[in-house]
Amino acid sequence: MSSKVISVLICLFIFHLLAAGSVAGCKIGVYEIKKGDFSVKITNYGARIISVFLPDKNGKIDDVVLGYDTVKEYINETRYFGALLGRVVNRIGGAQFTLNGTLYKLVPNEGNNTIHGGPKGFSKVVWKVSKYVQDGPSPYITLTYFSADGEEGFPGAVLASVTFALKDPYKLSVVFKAKALNKATPINLSHHPYWNIGGHTSGDILSNVIQIFGSHITLVDKELIPTGEIAPVKNTPYDFLKPHTVGSRINKLQNGYDINYALDSTAKMKPVGVVYDKKSGRMMNVKASAPGVQFYTSNWDKSKKGKGGFMYPPHAALALETLILCIKLIVSDEVSNLADQFGRQVFFCSHAGKIGDVVLGYDTIKEYRNDTSYFGAALGRVANRIGGAQFTLNGTHYKLVANEGVNMLHGGLKGFSKVVWKVRKYVQDGPSPYITLTYHSADGEEGFPGDVVVSVTYALKDHYNLSVVFKAKALNKATPINLSHHPYWNIGGHNSGDVLSQVVQIFASHITPLDTQHIPTGIISPVKNTPYDFLKPRKVGSRIDKIQNGYDINYALDSTEKMKHVAIVYDKKSGREMDIKATAPGVQFYTANWVINTKGKGGYVYQPHSALCLETQGFPDAVNHPNFPSTIVTPGKSYVHSVLYTFTIKKY
Repeated sequence: MSSKVISVLICLFIFHLLAAGSVAGCKIGVYEIKKGDFSVKITNYGARIISVFLPDKNGKIDDVVLGYDTVKEYINETRYFGALLGRVVNRIGGAQFTLNGTLYKLVPNEGNNTIHGGPKGFSKVVWKVSKYVQDGPSPYITLTYFSADGEEGFPGAVLASVTFALKDPYKLSVVFKAKALNKATPINLSHHPYWNIGGHTSGDILSNVIQIFGSHITLVDKELIPTGEIAPVKNTPYDFLKPHTVGSRINKLQNGYDINYALDSTAKMKPVGVVYDKKSGRMMNVKASAPGVQFYTSNWDKSKKGKGGFMYPPHAALALETLILCIKLIVSDEVSNLADQFGRQVFFCSHAGKIGDVVLGYDTIKEYRNDTSYFGAALGRVANRIGGAQFTLNGTHYKLVANEGVNMLHGGLKGFSKVVWKVRKYVQDGPSPYITLTYHSADGEEGFPGDVVVSVTYALKDHYNLSVVFKAKALNKATPINLSHHPYWNIGGHNSGDVLSQVVQIFASHITPLDTQHIPTGIISPVKNTPYDFLKPRKVGSRIDKIQNGYDINYALDSTEKMKHVAIVYDKKSGREMDIKATAPGVQFYTANWVINTKGKGGYVYQPHSALCLETQGFPDAVNHPNFPSTIVTPGKSYVHSVLYTFTIKKY
C-alpha cells in the first residue's frame, strides 16, 4: 500500500465559477470552498485548481495562476494547467520499468517516454465528488478516482483521493492519498499550478526573485530523462541557494529551467523555495516532505491564449512541483508575520559544511501566535520585568497590565511580540539584503504613557554577520523604552539537544541580583567566586546545578565603548561560534529553563536547556531603580539599540 499526502497553505484567494460540462457521460463541475473572503475553486476534471485570486500590496485583486476560461479548453490542453499528476508524475524513460521481475511497458506520450502518467493520466480523467462542504468552519471537498489494473500500462488497481480543505484563515490544505489494492505499483502524485504571483496577466516572471533550498540537481539527457547523476549546483545557473531573479542566468540555458532539485533538508517538512514579486509585494513560501522539486519556467516557444484571451508569453509562470507541498502567499500587513517568521530562522553551516537551523521555533505562524516562550520575538515597549507592573514618572503613577503574577514581563499581554508590524522596506538579495519593520504603539497601550513609533531592521552586512537595529521615538510624552529580542540559540542545531556542553564567555563582572519573583533588588553584585562567573570561557552546564532551574539573570557589561563586547558562544561538535556585540548596557542570560516538552520545528520536542538566550538590553526594572542606567525617552528624542552577531566556523 502507498499513501501520499500533500498540503498547500495559501492566503487571501477569491475564485470565479466556470461552466459545467461532461466527458463520456460523467458530469464535470466547478466547486467552491469558502471561508469568509477566502475561496478556492476546483474542477473535478483532472482535480485541477483553476484560478487563484488574492490582493497585492495595494489591495488590487489578481488571479495568480495561469489557466483557461472554459472546461472544454482544459480538456483539450497539453500544458497540465493546475492539474493533479499521476499515477506517476514527471517522466519515465523509455515508457517502461521492471518491478519484481516483470517488465511493464507503458503508454508513451512524449516521444518514447511517459510523462505525468501517460495520455490518460490522472489529469485527463473525471474524478468523483465523494464529500463536499462548501462553507462553515471547515469547508472541504474530497475527490476520488479508481485507476484500473493495466491503465496506461501500470500494474494493479489503485484507489486515489485528493482533499482540498480550508483549515485556518487563508490556509488551503491539499491531501493526496493512494492505496494499491492488489499489486505493487509505482505511485508518485503531485500537481501543476502555473504560478505568476504578479498576476496571470502581468507578463513574464523573469524579474521574480526565487530561492531554492537544494544544493544538487538530477542531471538529465537530451530527452529530459535523469541520467542517474546527482550534481552540485555551485557555480552553475541552477544555483538558487541564495535569492536571484529567475531571469538572471536563464539565457545560459537552452529554453529555460526544467530540472529536479534534490532538497537539502532531512526534516519531515522541508523548506523548498521562496518566490517574491517586488511590484505586487506578494511572496510565496514552499515547504514539502518530498525529497525533490521540479522547477519549470513555462518554456514554450510562442505565446499561448489563456484566461480572458490574454496571450501568455514564454516564461509567463513558474512551477514548483513537489509531492507534499505547503505554500503560503502573504500580502499587506500579513507579510510582517512571514517576515517575522523568517527572522526566527537562522541557517548556518557547520565545519563539515552541513547547513543547520540554529534557533528554536515553530513550523507555522499560528504556533507563534499561541507561543508563551517568546521564540525569536521582538520585546517591548519594555523588555524583561517591571516590578509590581507599575512605576512613577514625572510625578505621575502609571499602572501597567500585569502578565506574570503581579509583575509585567516583556511589555505585557500585548507587548511588541504579539502585534503585527508593518513592512516598511525589503531588499531580499544583493550586496546588502535587509528588512525594516515598523509599529506605532499608542498612548496608554498596556498602561504606558505616550505614543511611540518603533522600528527594527534585520540586515546581512558581511559574510555571516547579522545586524539587528532597534529604533524608537517618543512622540508626545516621556516614557520608558527598552527594546530587545529573544532568539533561542542552539548553534549546534535547533534539534541537537541541550546546550550544556557549549562554551560561553560573558564580558561582564557584575550582575543585578533578583528577589523571589525575578525582580532586581537594586543591588549590583560581582560575579567573582559565583556560578555566574563567565569572564573566562566555561561550559554552560559546568555549574548550572548550583542554581535553581538554570540561568536567568541580567549582566552589567564591563565595556564603556558605544559598541560593547557582550559574549561568545562556541559549539565544539559543529564548530560554530557566535560573537555578540551591542550598544546596550546589559544582557540577560537565560538557559531555556521553562521550555518543557515543547513541540517545535519539524515536530522536534524541545526540553529544558535546549537553547540559550543572550538578550542585550537596558537593565530590568530600571524605571524603579534610579541607580540603574535610565530607560526614559523624552518627546522628540530617539532611542537606538544595535546588536551585531558574527558567526564563524572553527576547524579545530
